[in-house]
Formats: sequence, structure tokens, C-alpha cells
Amino acid sequence: MMIEDETHDEDADDAAAPLGNRVYDHLKHAVLMQQMPPGTLLQESELGQRFNVSRTPVREALRILLSEGLIRRHGRFYQVTTITVREIRDIFEVRDALERTAVRLFIERAPNAALKGLQDIIERQAAALSAGDLASFISLDREFHLSIAEKAQNPLLFRQISSVHDKVMLIHGKGAETTPTWFDGVIAEHTRILNALHRRDSTVADGEMRYHLNSVVRLHLGLQQEPYGQAPPSLLREAL
Repeated sequence: MMIEDETHDEDADDAAAPLGNRVYDHLKHAVLMQQMPPGTLLQESELGQRFNVSRTPVREALRILLSEGLIRRHGRFYQVTTITVREIRDIFEVRDALERTAVRLFIERAPNAALKGLQDIIERQAAALSAGDLASFISLDREFHLSIAEKAQNPLLFRQISSVHDKVMLIHGKGAETTPTWFDGVIAEHTRILNALHRRDSTVADGEMRYHLNSVVRLHLGLQQEPYGQAPPSLLREAL
């Protein structure tokens, strides 16, 4: 991949940040879409050759990814973050609080047109599953949750949920065992969340989101799934 560098020597410092942002966008996409899976080593010189840029914009891109927790230092190099069981717990405890707040605010603030958008995402997710396109299925899962967060009309909340979902994409890279039944369950859970949002029922929407997140985290921790409506008080106690 080539990112054109039009920088001249006299304004190299001024142009490094925008070019670094472009390198960052490409690198982040590669990390989140598992093109650079957890554990992948990243070297400034190799990335510079890959994107046909100098080390300066690469270093800036790596600095941002490091601050976001998507990569970590590994000796003289960097490495795509591998999420531990303890970190899965931390991520989903935060996700639980943020996304249950998002559904409450969605019910209070989102226009009815937003519901149609969520229905469209669910339909596209079902089509991706039928086609065996699991990468699109996972991407649409993220889109469903971020759409709810966006329509909650709280930019700070949206940014926090977006950041959490970046970490969730790394968790997907751990390769949890799944079955077609589980994927069907995700669509059913999304549909129940949407139905509660249609009714503007905060209590039911909160319960449906909590059950859904519990189902997802139990998958990633290798725990037995709970029957619908019987989620335990703690999402992760059994894993620790």
C-alpha cells in the first residue's frame, strides 16, 4: 500500500501530523479487521516501506495507537495487543455500564427514523451470516451498537463506547469457539433489543442489552451460556 508523501524538506514537520493520521487510519483498520492480528510485531522501518513514507508519520501513527491501547511496546518494536482474561472482564464491565446508558438515552432522544436504520443493520447482518461472511457479520455487530450510541446524542458517551468497541475487535481476534446457533442468537438478541426500543420501554431494553452483553462475554471467556432471562448478577465472576 502506498500513501503519497508530498512533503518538502522545509515544511516536513508541519506535514508530518496529517500524514501520520493517514498512516494511523490504515494501521488501525488493519488491526481492527484482523489483517494484523493480536501478537503481530510492528517495526517502524517495515511500516515505512509498506506505506512508502518516512519514519516520522509512522512514529506518529504508532504513538496514537499506543495511547488507545491497541498496540503495546515490545522491546525495540511494537506489538498488536493481545487481550487477557482479566482485561476482557474490565472491558465488558465498562461496556455493560456504557451501553445500558446508551439504550436509555436512545429511548429518550432518538427519532423514530433511527429505528429503521437499526432494522436495516440487523437484516444486513442476517444476510452476511447466510453468506458465511463472518467478517461483515462482526463489522455490522459493531455498527449496530455504535448506531445506538450515536443516536443517544451524547458525544462523550459515543466516543467512550467507540473506544471500548475497538478493544472488543481485538477480543474477536482471540478466536473464541462459536457455532451457527450462537450467531443466530446474536441476531435474535439484537432483534429483541430493537423491539424494546420500538416500544420505548427502558426497563426491557436495559434487560435485553444486559443479557446480550452477558452472552457475548461468556462466549469469549469460554463459559456455558445462561438460558434467556437468567443472566447472573455478575457477568464474569465464574471466570476469575
